[in-house]
Amino acid sequence: MPFYITKPLNIALGRDVHDVKAKLLKLLHLRENELKNYVLHRQSVDARDKNNVHFVCSYVVEAAREPLNAAPYIPPEDVLEHIVPMPNVRVAVVGAGPAGLFAALYLAKSGARVTVIERGSDVTKRREDVQRFFDGGALNVGSNVQFGLGGAGTFSDGKLTSGISSPLTYTVFRQFVRSGAPNDILTSALPHVGTDKLVNVVACMRDEIVRYGGEFIFDSAVTELLVHSDSVTGVRLDSGATIFADKVVLACGHSARDAFDMLSRQGATLVFKPFAVGLRIEHTREFIDRAQYGAIFATHRDLPSASYKLVMNGADHSCYSFCMCPGGVVVAAASEENGVVVNGMSDYARNAVNSNSALVVNVTAEDMLSYGYGDGPFAGVDFQRDLERRAYALGGGNYRAPAQNVTDFLADRPTDLFDVRPSYSCGVVSANLRSFFPEPISRALCNGLEFFDDKIRGFGTSGVLTAVESRTSSPVRIVRGTDFQSDLKNLYPAGEGAGYAGGIVSSAVDGLRVAMAIASGS
Repeated sequence: MPFYITKPLNIALGRDVHDVKAKLLKLLHLRENELKNYVLHRQSVDARDKNNVHFVCSYVVEAAREPLNAAPYIPPEDVLEHIVPMPNVRVAVVGAGPAGLFAALYLAKSGARVTVIERGSDVTKRREDVQRFFDGGALNVGSNVQFGLGGAGTFSDGKLTSGISSPLTYTVFRQFVRSGAPNDILTSALPHVGTDKLVNVVACMRDEIVRYGGEFIFDSAVTELLVHSDSVTGVRLDSGATIFADKVVLACGHSARDAFDMLSRQGATLVFKPFAVGLRIEHTREFIDRAQYGAIFATHRDLPSASYKLVMNGADHSCYSFCMCPGGVVVAAASEENGVVVNGMSDYARNAVNSNSALVVNVTAEDMLSYGYGDGPFAGVDFQRDLERRAYALGGGNYRAPAQNVTDFLADRPTDLFDVRPSYSCGVVSANLRSFFPEPISRALCNGLEFFDDKIRGFGTSGVLTAVESRTSSPVRIVRGTDFQSDLKNLYPAGEGAGYAGGIVSSAVDGLRVAMAIASGS
């Protein structure tokens, strides 16, 4: 019996979105005995009319005849259930973030002998290291918000939104659910897992890879590629151990700066990749909920903590919100000593007092040249590092972060008393951030705040800013060909650190693409 996907249906708050048979029969012009089955396909919130906030839902239906207001639906393929076998091939996967985990899972299921090498710690120790740092303890440069099982996305909001359009996203979502993620990520228009659940999801994926014969080596950084006749034959670890492999998947993450240096020394081609830098902006969750849902619906039990996405396209520089964390906190995301990096994180419930997002400005190769960082592949890395060290100095050390009220940033004056209590756990110090960035970036941030205040009244005239959001994406791209290999044969750069993804889902998809290319003989 054929399946169809319906046109969107408006569902009032308070109604069960899974109990809509009467509405579907009317929409589809079907008799009751002709509608054999239906399941929720996608659910979003329409809050344009603050007096009538409601859900918008589409459904996949099974019908005895072709309905009206619906189109034929072909279920996507889960490629992890249709594996290309490749036994007796040795594969080293460097990095256990989304790209590395999904590549390793596909290859292990195919019969390859997979070894995953992660510079950070396994999830239990990693959580302890991260919490100790948040509580004022020492930074572990090997195990932190950036490095460890699950990658940088594990200690974030666990957002699964993505700008890519790939049928492989279906596989990623299904695998997350199989690994313990909430079922609603399959239907939500703004899916997220939350840090509290994501740490268990990546642990389940680790265990599944091991069940298929894979092994993990934690707390070990790759210091050298083993190369023979321009082909990679394995890797050497900081312990001195060597791992021989027929193929090496390099999914090192956007903060593995020493890995970029290693690749450059050993002949891989790297180029500058545009990225973005800026500040974290915090408002109270109550303010954002009221702004997005209106006074009537701001506290409705059926509505999630409100999110936003803001963009101002400028002639030279665009300013936009990034990695919005409703009901979340600003976290210490440093991975190098004497540098301050901020990021956002929230649990699945998204019920913290504040909501935050990055407010960032795009950075180009021309910017790097004009700011004095040259035109080499590592110009962006040098720029990031300088910003992070300057933020550390402004914070007075011990990983305290410089912060400022939005109104004071715009007025170019210091802050005496914060409008919103900053959530950054290592503590903040009042500082004038107006001159922190090169002038074009500061100007774009000011213009963006004023522009966004017209979109969300009060957004640009309240709240607090914390520096510095510098790790939005990789500032380097590891060049690879259509066969997914770098110019060092049998080396497969993958994911966000390699410059081919941005976020959890697109990184996971890229890891699958690389694994499928290896399995198909590319």
